[in-house]
Amino acid sequence: MPTPKTPCRLARAAHELMVARAEADFPEETCGFVFGPADSDTITGVPMETVVPMENIQNRLHAEDPKVHPRDAKTAYCFDPIKMQQVLDENEAAGHVLRGIYHSHPDHDAYFSQTDSAAAAPFGEPSYPGAVYLVYSVKSGSLAAVKAFDWSDDEKSFVEVTLEIV
Repeated sequence: MPTPKTPCRLARAAHELMVARAEADFPEETCGFVFGPADSDTITGVPMETVVPMENIQNRLHAEDPKVHPRDAKTAYCFDPIKMQQVLDENEAAGHVLRGIYHSHPDHDAYFSQTDSAAAAPFGEPSYPGAVYLVYSVKSGSLAAVKAFDWSDDEKSFVEVTLEIV
């Protein structure tokens, strides 16, 4: 039987910032990162702290090549790879560790889709070990639900974990 994961604890202020961004970006997906100090660990229960909203470039990709990128920002998100690396490098230099990656599902439930899983673990292992994925369901422009997903070594996939907003 798989070992249950420790709950993910998310600071209320961080959660509220992500909710506001997800509602503002509706009906398109929002996305971004959550960082915490290097000496903490979300998996052991220390709240995540710093939210860095990112631009969803999916519409641009879709407009440039709809055959390669058939989905637009209403059903997908993508970070600009150069900006993403800058944000990761700047936070690492400041002593912060990537603790979470968030995005929204406009007019859909909060779940970790096959597309989400394939993007988060393209080679069968998580691209960002230790990062929890937060999915915000926004329906008709308002938050409907939020869920957290973490990698399970036992199941070799992302599984839902308890999310505590503190």
